[in-house]
Amino acid sequence: MLAGLAAFNGLSAQVKTDTGKCIMVFGAHADDVDEIAGGTLAKYVAMGYTAVYVCMVKNLDGCSLERTPWFDEGPDFTVSGSPMKYRVEALETIQIREEEAKAAAAVYPAIPVFMDFREPTLYIGRSIFFYGSEEYNRYNPPGGRTVALATMGENEDVDVVYDLLKEYKPEIVITHTLGGEKMDHGNAAYLVYIAFKQAMANGVPVGKLWMPVNGWLLDEDAQASGKGKPDVRIDISQYLETKYKALNMHISQNGGLGRNYLMSEGVPLNEQVEEFITVIDNTN
Repeated sequence: MLAGLAAFNGLSAQVKTDTGKCIMVFGAHADDVDEIAGGTLAKYVAMGYTAVYVCMVKNLDGCSLERTPWFDEGPDFTVSGSPMKYRVEALETIQIREEEAKAAAAVYPAIPVFMDFREPTLYIGRSIFFYGSEEYNRYNPPGGRTVALATMGENEDVDVVYDLLKEYKPEIVITHTLGGEKMDHGNAAYLVYIAFKQAMANGVPVGKLWMPVNGWLLDEDAQASGKGKPDVRIDISQYLETKYKALNMHISQNGGLGRNYLMSEGVPLNEQVEEFITVIDNTN
């Protein structure tokens, strides 16, 4: 069973607005909110919406501080000053990536919420171990089930997401693509989808569920048939600076995910628009 939600309550009173409108973005990992919808989040905050920044997975790996574990072409970053570089292990990664997510959420500003779903991999020393292995079980990292297991219909897992939707009643919900490019992303999206449908069935006034054009939607057949064509295009050209600032708060991700986007050099057109497909429209 999940331990529940952990919201950064000190920020909540500062970012709630009087418009009564809310936009909520669910990302599997600490930086995913900024990646899939950072510009849209910034734009709707400027329009007076309350923004909720949800990290679904308790990040046990993917931290590049000390040494990049799986992207050796990237720069190394150190917090110890040691001439040697060592991988940051699971417990340190949880704290580092949550602190980065809080800093990113504050840029918009948005209310950060953290869920307790475990990541299916973790680093111990120089080795990676997968969920279910003897080493993973012996380490017994904090958190509940993985997102993949949560989507199997356990009510308490779905209720964690449902309760959040019930609390904020968001007009717009954005998450990953069903069947997206990463297992955690697709499973997180399905869990949000299930909870969104539950909210609708119970009369919770949730609005629209958007997902980015990603994963199978980019396949040639999907594009040719029109199934992969977005019906929502958000011009974020005036909010790129905010999005990139939030991305760069994730220092453990090779120094900040937006580090290559220099405003003085111009920005590619595909960076100036965020596109989504409306999966559910409950406003009609």
